[in-house]
Amino acid sequence: MKTLHLIPLLSLLLVAVSEAQPANPPLQGCTSGVSRDQQRQCDQQASEQLTKSSRMTTLEGGWRLVRTKNPSGGPDAVSVMHVADSSTSDLRLAGVNLQCGKRGVEVILVTVQRGSIGDRPRVALSTTDGRREFEGTVIQSGEALLLPQAATDLAAHDWQNTPQLSVEIEARPDPIRGVIPLLGLGAAMKALVASCAAINP
Repeated sequence: MKTLHLIPLLSLLLVAVSEAQPANPPLQGCTSGVSRDQQRQCDQQASEQLTKSSRMTTLEGGWRLVRTKNPSGGPDAVSVMHVADSSTSDLRLAGVNLQCGKRGVEVILVTVQRGSIGDRPRVALSTTDGRREFEGTVIQSGEALLLPQAATDLAAHDWQNTPQLSVEIEARPDPIRGVIPLLGLGAAMKALVASCAAINP
């Protein structure tokens, strides 16, 4: 099942994009389009790497709270994440990450298609309440797309009253499209905000 191998992949990517944690060393031979056996090996490597530096707690609705230790001794990196619905999504969309940032909670879309750092692709996000368009910013390892504050405001309010988020990211050769379940987002945000307050008193 596609979702199973996305969970460790997404988790590893989220660790890599965290500001408090330097990127883990790249996994050997782990790129898009690898064979099924290679994918299993990549999943195992990702899980082992994640386990060494992070603690993961399962939350309501399939959300996961991830805490990653800072090797320099500073505050832990904390985020909540959810994988994309693999049955209705392009495999290039891994999922969404909400993390503690310098100015509060940040919303990051995680893909398995590496972009150029600093690129600003257009992102369309749709719920039952309508469609909103944003300019994202490719950051860190290239697989992370930081959304503006307006997306954080939606996550804190409107998105908590809708079952899913439809995503369309400007990309070549074709846009990256997918669906991310949002059930349980309210509880996940509450856990994240409490964790952010604990590490940034």
